[in-house]
Amino acid sequence: MVSTEVDIANIALQRLGQPIISTLTESSRDASICNQLYDQNRDYCLMLGDWDCAVNRRVMTRANKTEVAGASQADPVVITTTPTHTFVANEIIYVESCAGMTQINENYYRIFAVTSTTISIYDVNGTSIDGTSYTAWTSGGYIFRDPTPDWEYVYDLPSDCLKVLAVLDEDGGEVDGEGLYRWKKERSFIFCDLENAGVKYIKKETDPSLYESDLVEVMASRLARYISMRIHSDKELRNEIYGEMQQAIARAKVTNAQGANGEEPGEDLWVDAR
Repeated sequence: MVSTEVDIANIALQRLGQPIISTLTESSRDASICNQLYDQNRDYCLMLGDWDCAVNRRVMTRANKTEVAGASQADPVVITTTPTHTFVANEIIYVESCAGMTQINENYYRIFAVTSTTISIYDVNGTSIDGTSYTAWTSGGYIFRDPTPDWEYVYDLPSDCLKVLAVLDEDGGEVDGEGLYRWKKERSFIFCDLENAGVKYIKKETDPSLYESDLVEVMASRLARYISMRIHSDKELRNEIYGEMQQAIARAKVTNAQGANGEEPGEDLWVDAR
């Protein structure tokens, strides 16, 4: 039964006729190689299919959502945030839900000057926002990253997201990425036209005790292949290990109905081409 990362590493090593290791950090060649390869191999294999242990759903948070802690009646208006923000000068932001100084709500602004907790706001054309006649800010409010003119909203992807499977509407229904409910992934953001959007994704599941047997087989087979490239000059052995890996992936797709929905990324064979 697999319960640790070392278990998977040892399955891979045994397929190469190598002795087992006690930890990934022990002082040995094989442990060092396994330690170097393990995380990348795990994440790649998790993305090969919609494994039950790795599929997750979550409501997303608007990108760079930052709480307003104050807004000055000055020219320009200076917004204070809590906690510290990550916005930079010349970035476009959107403000909403401020109490008191409602004049700044539901508008886009260009940032002119910043500190770690303050933002001076101008209109998008570069004219300072004169708040000297505005109502005094009393409480609340949020700042968000500008979703660009092409989209209504931009959301942060969950930090453990490896692969987006679908964007979800408020009822949990999957959005097809076309028409009214189109969406786009860009870096660690999801751009879409849905309010309160969710996401179905493959998460970076790091607990091997949760892995189904097919996933363990794929991970161990692929790890064995890349270990063999480091410790064996026998190209025939490497090809044999590669064949075992491909068979493991094919079996997993047959037995994992969800995993049959997509195509696995191609393997880079440049090493064997030398």
